[in-house]
Amino acid sequence: MRYLLLSIMLLHLPLRAAELLLLSTSPAELYQAAHSNYHPVKIVQQVLKYYPAPYQVETVSLNRAFAGLRTKPGACVPVVRKSVERLRDFLFSEPFIIAPDIRLIVKADSRWIGRLNALQDKTGRISLARLLELPQAPVLVTEDGRTYGAALDPLLAGHRRANSVYVRTAKVSRYGETLPMLSKGFGDMALEYTIVLSAAQLAQFRVYRMQEADPFALAYFACARDAATRAILQQLDQAILTFRRQPQFQQLLLEPFPAAEHAQVWQVWQQMTAGQ
Repeated sequence: MRYLLLSIMLLHLPLRAAELLLLSTSPAELYQAAHSNYHPVKIVQQVLKYYPAPYQVETVSLNRAFAGLRTKPGACVPVVRKSVERLRDFLFSEPFIIAPDIRLIVKADSRWIGRLNALQDKTGRISLARLLELPQAPVLVTEDGRTYGAALDPLLAGHRRANSVYVRTAKVSRYGETLPMLSKGFGDMALEYTIVLSAAQLAQFRVYRMQEADPFALAYFACARDAATRAILQQLDQAILTFRRQPQFQQLLLEPFPAAEHAQVWQVWQQMTAGQ
C-alpha cells in the first residue's frame, strides 16, 4: 500500500522541465564571448540574458541540429525560418530577428554576368525559375537543410537532383560561408544574405535580387515537440518578449541594415509581428 501511495504521489508531481539545449551551427565559444561580432549570435545572447534557467550550447551541423529536435528533450535551434514542413515537425518561439531577402551572388568576373543582366526585369530582379530552365543552367551552391522561402524551396527541390543545384554538405557556421565554393570553382552562383558579408567580400561578387525571394523573413527558435520542451519554450518566449521591450532592441534588430533602410525595416517588423 505504501508503494502504491508513493506511485500516486509521483504521478501528481509537476513535470520537471529539461535543461535548454541550444543546437547551433555557430561555435559555442561565440555565445560565451562578452560581445560577439556575429549578429545572429549577438541577438541570441541578448535573449538568453533574460532566460531564467540554465542552458547549454552544442555546436552541430544544420542537419544534425534538426535531427536533434526529434530525439533530445529540451533541444532548440536558434535563428530558424518557418516553413510548412518545419511547422509540422517543430514548435516555434516568438520571433526575435528580421532578415532581408536572400539574393543571388556571382563572382565579379563570372561569365554569367552578361546573361544575368539580360534576364533582369524592370525592377532589376531575376526569375530563378527562368534561370534554372535555361538549356545550360548554372550550378547553384546551396546549404543542405536550410530553407530559402516558400517560393524558392520548391524550385530548388525540383532541381536538386540535377546539375543545376549543388548542395554544400560541409559544416557551415555563418551565413556567407558558401561563397568560397564559388571562388574554388565548385559552383557558378550562391543564394545568400548579403547583409552579413563584409565590404571586402562584397567587392569580389555581384549581387542580384530574385523575383521569388520573400522581401523579409522572421527568425525564431525551433524546438522539440515534447512536454518538457514546451515548458522551456514558455520561458524562452518570456525572455524574447522581455528583450523586445528593452530600449536597445530596435537598434540591435536593425544593426545589420543600412541606415537608410532602418525606418522601412522597423515598419515591416511591426507589421509582421502585430499580435505576436
